[in-house]
Amino acid sequence: MAVEIGKRLEIGQVVQVALFNTEVTMPPDVEEKIETSRRLYLEALRRGEQIYGVTTSLGELVKVKTTPSGERILLEHAAGVGEVVPREWVRAALLIRAHQLALGYSGVRTKVVKTLVELLNKDITPAVPRYGSVGASGDLAQLSHIALTLIGRGYVLMDGVLLPAEEALKRRGIEPLDLDPREALALINGTSFSTAVLALAVWRIERLVEKYLETSALFLYAVGANWKALAKETQVKRHPGIEKVAGMLEYVGGGKRLNDPYSIRCIPQIMGAVYDSVGWVRKIVEDEINSPSDNPIILPSGSRPTCHFHGQHIAIAADVLAIALAAWANLVERQTAQLLRGEVTGKPDFLATEPGSVGDMIYQYTAASLAAKIRALASPHSIHNIPTSGLQEDVNSMSLNAAVRLHDMLNLLRHLLSIHLVVSLDATNCDNCPPKTAELYQRLKSLTRSKIPSERIEAAGEIWY
Repeated sequence: MAVEIGKRLEIGQVVQVALFNTEVTMPPDVEEKIETSRRLYLEALRRGEQIYGVTTSLGELVKVKTTPSGERILLEHAAGVGEVVPREWVRAALLIRAHQLALGYSGVRTKVVKTLVELLNKDITPAVPRYGSVGASGDLAQLSHIALTLIGRGYVLMDGVLLPAEEALKRRGIEPLDLDPREALALINGTSFSTAVLALAVWRIERLVEKYLETSALFLYAVGANWKALAKETQVKRHPGIEKVAGMLEYVGGGKRLNDPYSIRCIPQIMGAVYDSVGWVRKIVEDEINSPSDNPIILPSGSRPTCHFHGQHIAIAADVLAIALAAWANLVERQTAQLLRGEVTGKPDFLATEPGSVGDMIYQYTAASLAAKIRALASPHSIHNIPTSGLQEDVNSMSLNAAVRLHDMLNLLRHLLSIHLVVSLDATNCDNCPPKTAELYQRLKSLTRSKIPSERIEAAGEIWY
């Protein structure tokens, strides 16, 4: 089913377009909203209103009365650096920017939004560098690299090849646009890129949480967890995530100890906090996706200066997720360490079954390294304000930096979770495991036949996809 812009978008729809190339459409009534906004903008201009970026220059140069060139705005703001970001990030940003403009507050022509949609449907992906946004006045650098494509400038990825945008547009039968200054600024003065990157992180985290809880049964069986502490009926606190997590854990029976270590006994509480944090961030992201993100906005009363380009909500939400991921990493690393304690598993210490062997000891070293790096990346990004444009733009959110590092953290966390799986496998022979756990055990055993730890960890990573 096609994804419609201009009404309401959810993260799942962003994922469908970004990763699975779902078609994007724009209903006729949405086109009418865009045209109404364009008419109101032109009327305000005819009345002689001062409109930022149209009758003035930009940033601290707002005091300069001029009519900037749309092309110049894009060229001067395309200052990003670093490696080209993943295709799905750019596609998500294209969709969100088209949707936000289609809400009818920016005064652009319908053709501008339709061309963004064409890029998605004809699989043209602007080449966008990773660094350069401060998350206020929008993601200016990244969105400028996207917007350059509309005028036939810059580079794109098409059919797996890097091409000049002008050539790609010609091959796909798309006419380059001649953008006026309002349209050029509307394309770049928003949070769409930060929001896109965070939306995809939320989706990745939700899937990984679910997989981790599904596979935790192998760990719980290996350590002989006391199920009474984990059972759903035990979770009487009011935080919804605790009960939800407990309900996702598979019953493995048994229980060797009255009080298990926290890394065993407190899974519903620790992962429940992670679960609830992700839910809160999902709401923030979807509110941002479905909000105008521009300056100025166009209302029936005329042009209004705003700060709707500011990414503070996205930055703080990304920081919350980073802290949640670090808490999760702490849990998994400690669980891995508990698996190496003979008094917990009933096996030899470090699972060293032969004289002269250190067993699985070194897996925990790698786990410790990964957990330490994840913790370092969890440091808040939203507090690192550096003013720009003189003293005019003096409080910036760093929302894109905050969102991007989540994907780095997730890549590390996936390795950590794979170590946890391998050591769980080694700590039990799965006698009398529940059927789903026994199936996981056999699959892991088949995947991890190598005797080299790094190869086993890599192979176990297949479980998370």
